Amino acid sequence: MATKYRGPRGASWAAQAFESKTARAGGAVRRSIAAAKKANGYHDLINMARAKGYTVLISGGQIVIFCNCDPVINALTGVPI
Repeated sequence: MATKYRGPRGASWAAQAFESKTARAGGAVRRSIAAAKKANGYHDLINMARAKGYTVLISGGQIVIFCNCDPVINALTGVPI
C-alpha cells in the first residue's frame, strides 16, 4: 500500500525550492516532476520561476531551475538556450 504524501502542498511546496541555500546563492535547483505533481506544486513551481525571470528546463523526469537571470548556454554548441 502506498503511503500518502503528508508534506507541504501547492505554493508552499514550490516556495521551498527557492528558500534553499543553493537557490539564494543563484545556483540551480532540481525537483522531480513526479514529486511536484504529487504535492500539487508543479504549476506553482513553474509559475514562481517564471515570475522571477529564471530559466526552467525539463528533461528525464526532472525540473531544473537556474535561480539567476544569467543566460543559459548550450555547452556543446555555445549557443544560448
